[in-house]
Amino acid sequence: MHYMMRSSRSENIVEQTFVIEKGDDLVMVGKKLAKEDFITSKWFFYYYAWKEKLRGRIFAGEYQIDPNSSIADIAFKITEGELKVKHEESIKITFPEGWTIEKMSKRLEKNNLPAEEFKKLAKNPSEEILAEFTFIPEEKSLEGFLFPDTYIFTVDATAEEIIVKMLSNFDKKVPSDMRDDLAAEEKSLYEILIFASIVEGEVPTDADRGIVAGIFKNRLDIDMALQSDATIDYIKGEAEIKHTLADLEIDSLYNTYKYPGLPPGPINNPSLASFKAAISPEETDYMYFLNNAETGETVFSKTFDEHISNKAKNGL
Repeated sequence: MHYMMRSSRSENIVEQTFVIEKGDDLVMVGKKLAKEDFITSKWFFYYYAWKEKLRGRIFAGEYQIDPNSSIADIAFKITEGELKVKHEESIKITFPEGWTIEKMSKRLEKNNLPAEEFKKLAKNPSEEILAEFTFIPEEKSLEGFLFPDTYIFTVDATAEEIIVKMLSNFDKKVPSDMRDDLAAEEKSLYEILIFASIVEGEVPTDADRGIVAGIFKNRLDIDMALQSDATIDYIKGEAEIKHTLADLEIDSLYNTYKYPGLPPGPINNPSLASFKAAISPEETDYMYFLNNAETGETVFSKTFDEHISNKAKNGL
């Protein structure tokens, strides 16, 4: 069965009040949203919450939910993703780990900052930006280099100022000595970023990232296709619980089911934890893994038969 996030909107035609009680966790919130017809299925919410790493970020309280709100709209509201600081001339914005340029631009738009200019410049950086940040390969977008973090921008910030602040943060959080070590080991910073973005897109917890990085390394070592669902999500521009056979045949160099090796560029802007996992993958005998969106657990397998059995056990 093929699930799509956009099909999960409710049929409400008027604004409704939704209450999250103190102590409600993700599972409870998903059940309540579905029961009260804010969403069509709790499973869509669980999957989105897992992909966006919402565990522990939901605040109790009353929320006014607009009619026909998507899961992304509801999640943004109940996690208070958009916060203004007290200083009237500044805006505080959080870009979560694993977000793409597209998602970042939408958050900027909600805060009345230059979203379209940001998106254009991020996808085609100027000569001035490339000259200042020499670790960015020429003729590449800034996907992967826009470090996920909480930033404070002035209300009249330009797209270039926003991007320079984010790239400066990357330069600080991924220091030059770390990049020098990669060069000494004849590892490409850009390839590590690509690898890290796939790890980021596949698992939400630091504990699992090293193992998953190890699984992908095991596949690369034997010229096996990475078969990353996160790369299919990137191609389609939306997260889905399952992909169709047609999805897996999409003719794109980012399709890691169809083309072996790494895709041509990062698929998101990964966390430092995923970056470190990509540098030093954990050595295991695992070759497969799956994610239980409801529990947040990552289940690992050594053989394909074991993997198929685990999928059945986890309702996949």
